[in-house]
Amino acid sequence: MQSLRETVIDEQKIERVRPLAPSAGAADLGNEALREARGQFMRTFASQCAAIAEPPAQTENSPSSSAHAIELLHRMAGLGGTIGFSRVSARAAELEETLRTSAVSRAELHDGIAALQSAFAEDAAEPAPVWAEPQILGASLTVLVVEDEPTQRAVIAAQLRKAGHVPVMVALGEEVLPAARQTRPDVILLDVELPGINGYAVCRLLKADRALAGIPVAFLSAHGNLDDRLEGLSFGGDDFLTKPLDGRELALRLQLLSKRGRRGDDSAAFGVLTYEAFCDRAVPQLRRERNALALIRTPADAASDVAAFTRDEIRRRDLCAQYDRTHVIVLLPDTGGPAARDRLASLVEKIRANGIMGVFAGIAASPEAGGRTLEQLLEDADAALAVARYEDLAAALHQDLPREESPTPSVAALVVVADDDPNVVRIVDAHLASAGYRRVLTFDGSRTLEEVRAQRPDVLVLDLMMPRLTGFDVLAGLRDMGESRPRVIVLSARGREEDVIRAFGLGADDFMVKPFNPQELLARIARLVR
Repeated sequence: MQSLRETVIDEQKIERVRPLAPSAGAADLGNEALREARGQFMRTFASQCAAIAEPPAQTENSPSSSAHAIELLHRMAGLGGTIGFSRVSARAAELEETLRTSAVSRAELHDGIAALQSAFAEDAAEPAPVWAEPQILGASLTVLVVEDEPTQRAVIAAQLRKAGHVPVMVALGEEVLPAARQTRPDVILLDVELPGINGYAVCRLLKADRALAGIPVAFLSAHGNLDDRLEGLSFGGDDFLTKPLDGRELALRLQLLSKRGRRGDDSAAFGVLTYEAFCDRAVPQLRRERNALALIRTPADAASDVAAFTRDEIRRRDLCAQYDRTHVIVLLPDTGGPAARDRLASLVEKIRANGIMGVFAGIAASPEAGGRTLEQLLEDADAALAVARYEDLAAALHQDLPREESPTPSVAALVVVADDDPNVVRIVDAHLASAGYRRVLTFDGSRTLEEVRAQRPDVLVLDLMMPRLTGFDVLAGLRDMGESRPRVIVLSARGREEDVIRAFGLGADDFMVKPFNPQELLARIARLVR
């Protein structure tokens, strides 16, 4: 959660550059932006190639068809390598240079585009970068399979492993509850015809156990008529599958069931709210009186249990929600910060005493009605939570944190990012946010000069190819700022020797060529700030 976001966005570009999702953890903001840019690049590649081959009809104020194609290729060359399409980046740079330096026939242009498309196919066939794998809940599920027939168990286990899931196998109904408590599965596949306790009775026991009630249960049976399905659902089952199982149908139903289970993990029947419902109640409450807010960190496989336990331990008027897969959030009306810290420390110790380790709490307080917004309290509570985890405290209060030890510095370095490609801006902005910098975003050279003179940033990350004024014009315009001139890193797809020499001659401090590594850019910025 970032408390020092100061982003200035050209109003004409607001539709093109969306603000970073507040739900993204600070450590993953950069990767999230890279994933987003990679996905958009892959979705729009074909249309970009078509636009290069057949540019839109020229109007009086529009650029020439050649200039339009050069601009598209320039962006493709600059972004492609950064997001894992190095071959596309190289082919785009070659075609851009050809269009800049010589006349190209339509046949030659189409050959160049064919080379681009071939490069895209080769890059797409390569294993995706590690950061490109989104952290999606349920991508790999733990599935508890209750089946007494050995051959059926083996077949189902093989299907689950092929789909990337982790099967946990038991043969008897008596083994289900202990196995579920131990493994915390995402889904339970439960045979109806079991020796001893049958599947219906097992399901009833599962749904009566508060800690296990949120786990989706799908019945398995060789009998799939309407009466059987209705009976299974009446016992609390979430789905009814008929043997023999088709692997593709099983994979799809498991994903649907796991999503249903995550929604059900809010345990609304036990007073735990969804985050949306929590916000609806918390925002008016913050306006009425003083409040304290607690953010509880919990292991992902125990979040629903921690949420239900917390709801049982707090007052009736307190609000509790599962914020995400590893956090529970609590609002304590008419409660001061120290009192909330003591209550949460006691709560965390009780949770740990019940065998759930790795639980910590961060607390922030609003001393008067309307004193702090929900977003501000969340940011402060997250900062306190970081300290609690680092110092191994059950709970930490934000106002107790020494200023110099706060995870977010009181005055962070300010960086202006100037680039007309919204995908590049989003990637750089996200990585700067994760590193704790304040940021100002601009999309043309004229606005960049205005913001640098007004904001007096520490560092300027500057593209050379921008509308209104080029990066070279901006560098020349900064000369009259004297000692208040920022340190400048040029970040450009133009890496020819004459461009580098000219940029350094105009006062640039560093030069990086696109495609670029965002972590290397952060390291260079940190060096200039120091």
